[in-house]
Amino acid sequence: MIRQQSGFTLIELVISLGIIAVLATLALTSYSRHSQRASISTGLALIAPLKLFVYEYYIKNSKFPDSNGQAGLFSASNYSNSHVRSIRVSADPAPGTISIAYKGDRAISEGDSLLLIPSASTSGIRWRCTSFTLLGNLLPANCR
Repeated sequence: MIRQQSGFTLIELVISLGIIAVLATLALTSYSRHSQRASISTGLALIAPLKLFVYEYYIKNSKFPDSNGQAGLFSASNYSNSHVRSIRVSADPAPGTISIAYKGDRAISEGDSLLLIPSASTSGIRWRCTSFTLLGNLLPANCR
């Protein structure tokens, strides 16, 4: 009488664990990237009303403001959340530039920043989004 074995062999189990490990690594990398993008996007959500103040200043004065005070805003540190340290209006690199400074956490490095640079056109103000510290693939979709 031949006895038939059932179950998995050791090599089948090792191969299965290897496949699971590769898939887990890919999932973790993807999750990490999405987490970083979400943290960066919180800054863009905070500046939506500030862009209106810059626009209003431009309409009244035919030039962009050089500071938060000039635009009628509170100090830069008043605009913050769990990921954003401060938001300020400055003349660097161009007047009316809104700079978002991020806090260091697991998703973003301390000192990373995102700049929104305004330019006037006949249809209103166009905002160009750029960063010297954040990787291109981490920028929000409208900044790439």
